[in-house]
Amino acid sequence: MLIRHATLDDLDAIASLETECFPAAEAASREQIATRLHAFANHFWLLFDGETLVSFINGMVTDEPDLTDAMYANTAMHREQGAWQMIFGVVTSPAYQHQGYASQLMRAVIDDTRAAGHRGLVLTCKERLIGFYERFGYRNEGVSASTHGDVVWYQMRITF
Repeated sequence: MLIRHATLDDLDAIASLETECFPAAEAASREQIATRLHAFANHFWLLFDGETLVSFINGMVTDEPDLTDAMYANTAMHREQGAWQMIFGVVTSPAYQHQGYASQLMRAVIDDTRAAGHRGLVLTCKERLIGFYERFGYRNEGVSASTHGDVVWYQMRITF
């Protein structure tokens, strides 16, 4: 398994996996992913099994303390030296789920974020995933103001 950051050459594989793993109302479009890659490709962590993209985590860095719906579309909010690494998605191919790959990738993201000197990480998740993220040290801050995909989201945070 290889972990690396994304390039524009990864666009099709990322967009395909995003579409496969998220409902249409929650998935980022190919165009949104392309815009994000142009703005902050080094904040896409990809896990490969040979040539196959198995899992990826992506997001932007900002000084805003909470993850807002505006961040998904507005790459101008990205601040490379910002305080908080926002996580927009943790995506794993169904064929590779429940084998520890997302956990391996999340540990790498946390380590890289700490090493980069950011204050911590913020993500939102569905209620059923709260325990998964708590295992990494995320703290549940309660229901998020996000209405992304008409789903109830919980904001989770790690502070270094």
